[in-house]
Amino acid sequence: MNRWTLAALPVLALAIVAAARPSAPPTTHRIRMTQAGSQYKFDPAILTIKVGDIVQFVNVSGGPHNIQFDKDHIPAGAKEVLNRAMGQRMGDLQGPFLTQPNQVYSISFAGAPKGTYAFFCLPHQALGMKGTITVE
Repeated sequence: MNRWTLAALPVLALAIVAAARPSAPPTTHRIRMTQAGSQYKFDPAILTIKVGDIVQFVNVSGGPHNIQFDKDHIPAGAKEVLNRAMGQRMGDLQGPFLTQPNQVYSISFAGAPKGTYAFFCLPHQALGMKGTITVE
């Protein structure tokens, strides 16, 4: 072995250890769906997550609420990923109505393309209940 080979061994060992470490578990984020007077909103309405994270939508007040992604404002390739991740869909990119207080609807962004995802609540869209999730 020459001195360059010996010098590279610690670097190679660190690379092997780093590759063997399990990845961090996904983070779960909560978005509250609320009504206060005549204002319907998602709180927070703007959220940044990482690929693989989970977003829980919680019906706090003013329901029924749901989550629907705007097909014209999601990254290329996201439609198929979202439709697979959205259980009990009512339609394309459309989650079920949450009618009970504290009812939760979860969506995993595992395998989701990076980019911005626009969404809204179908019953309250005209009242401005909308938001965005940015996947980094």
